[in-house]
Amino acid sequence: MALSPDWLNDKYSRLERKNAFDGSLVHGTSKFNRDTGRNSKPVNPFQAFIDPETNLIRQELTRPRNCPVCGAPPGEGLFIKDGFRHVRCPSCGLIYVSLILRDEIMIKYWREEMAWNAVLRTGPQTDMDKLKFAYGLELASSHAPGELPGTLLDVGAGTGTFIRLADGRGWKTTALELNVESAETMESEGYQVIVKPLELADLSENAYDMVTLWEVLEHLAEPKIVLSNTRELLTSGGVLLILVPNSGSLVTRILHEKSNTFGGHSHLNHFNPSSMKILLESLDYEILEMETVLTELGTIYNHLDFQDPYLGDAPETIPQLTPELIHDKLWGSRLLVVAKKADDS
Repeated sequence: MALSPDWLNDKYSRLERKNAFDGSLVHGTSKFNRDTGRNSKPVNPFQAFIDPETNLIRQELTRPRNCPVCGAPPGEGLFIKDGFRHVRCPSCGLIYVSLILRDEIMIKYWREEMAWNAVLRTGPQTDMDKLKFAYGLELASSHAPGELPGTLLDVGAGTGTFIRLADGRGWKTTALELNVESAETMESEGYQVIVKPLELADLSENAYDMVTLWEVLEHLAEPKIVLSNTRELLTSGGVLLILVPNSGSLVTRILHEKSNTFGGHSHLNHFNPSSMKILLESLDYEILEMETVLTELGTIYNHLDFQDPYLGDAPETIPQLTPELIHDKLWGSRLLVVAKKADDS
């Protein structure tokens, strides 16, 4: 097993590392959102298909589903946003979209999506992402087996920033990415890219020392299937790294449906620490690390000051509300998890 870097063993060193890639803390909320293009909110691509009588996407474009974590029927309806009903599972507490776009529509959307790629390619976002990815890679590597760097599969590789970083640190990388533009860019740079869903990729079992899913599980209709598949792909002692939006974050609890994390055509599942634990343990994963990153403190202060949460410039008015407190309570806007097969020593 790799040795842990010194910063991993010290709470305040970890916090310093996390704060360094928290765009709102580094740049300010409004400036970061404007500089990355987040202020140019794209029109809901499925707005024209919303039934004015139900406020839901037309039935012929969608399919129902039960809770993707525990299989329970849909529970309490929380709100409808952009044509999609968000519910809370009465059994495991997961917040999820209960009527989702049909699979062929989803795949076509992800193959052609461009707006978010433009955000990810901006300089400020890329700078923050490099620091975030380095943090996660070092954290997961401290739990990985054998001689490192080893083999790594990045599921949902996006624009390739993480693949480039991991490759630069000596990992033998494979990217899995459906978006045509992103896949072609990575292939042109010489990276191995698979342009298929994971369940169709025909990958070898026990082949990867690390599998990463950076902000992927929230997009998947069947996250249990993907996590079951990744378990089979891991070597003995291999580690899984997950980053997802945290529905238990302070910013989401305050903003509710106004939170940008809710967008039913693409964000289907909204995990918190409890539902993530239930999901992973149901698939015989052992959780090694669970923490949060990204405070969104500026967003919170803007909302409390009756300003646009993402574009305001409200002052900090609650000195007790610190990044340390946010992460101690697992209130950060992203949940970061490292896990391994439960039967591995």
